[in-house]
Amino acid sequence: MAEERENTQGLPREVIIDPRFEGPTDITLGGYISGFMADHIDSETVEVTMRAPTPMGKKLQIYFEAPDRVVMRDGHTLLNEARPSELELDLPEPITLDEAVKASERHIPNAFPNCFACGSGRTEDNGLHLRSGTVPGRSVSAIDWTPRPAAVGAAEGEKVPIPVLWAALECPVARVMGPSGLQEPDETGLLGRMTTRIIERPLVGKQYFFMAWPIERQGRKIRVAGSLHDESGRIMAMTHLLFIILQHLG
Repeated sequence: MAEERENTQGLPREVIIDPRFEGPTDITLGGYISGFMADHIDSETVEVTMRAPTPMGKKLQIYFEAPDRVVMRDGHTLLNEARPSELELDLPEPITLDEAVKASERHIPNAFPNCFACGSGRTEDNGLHLRSGTVPGRSVSAIDWTPRPAAVGAAEGEKVPIPVLWAALECPVARVMGPSGLQEPDETGLLGRMTTRIIERPLVGKQYFFMAWPIERQGRKIRVAGSLHDESGRIMAMTHLLFIILQHLG
């Protein structure tokens, strides 16, 4: 990415987001676009703020405004901005891979069947199918994950691409909002900011698990966090998500 920045000479780089990476209907999945932006920042921890929904299938512009700030625009509209950050989280008592596997069996279908990360309408090869469930007796949600080559776009044994890894981190963590009571059933929210620390990228074909927990709600803002672990429980990545409630249908 550093070479790309040097070669731009202040000019924007045009990109098109593949409609495959849809989240909420007709817009890019927040976790995916956050990872796409983070992939342009040379830092273990990156914060991405989403200023407006990112359209798919059209030319957008990436600007390298400074070594530590990258933005995406749609013409004059600021969509996303990324910068280096820091992230330390107080992880709850860890769960096991077996608990995560059982939690995934308690998943509740979401409202966006075409979501790249958790949609039930995707095929095995074109979606991640990360529909997490609750852990009994805990305010924690979890799911196991074995990245598949076609779904993540990498060969067996290779590292999961950063944009796909961020996409995978969003939905299992977001799903803790409902069971924890932070989000009402008739509320709709969008990801507004995602801060993620990648300690070690997972490998395609290996088994991992996610754990997610609630932090707080302040008005229309909901904060949750989560982590990715290998089979033994070793932490691979952690993330903090800020969701904005858009509407109340009651």
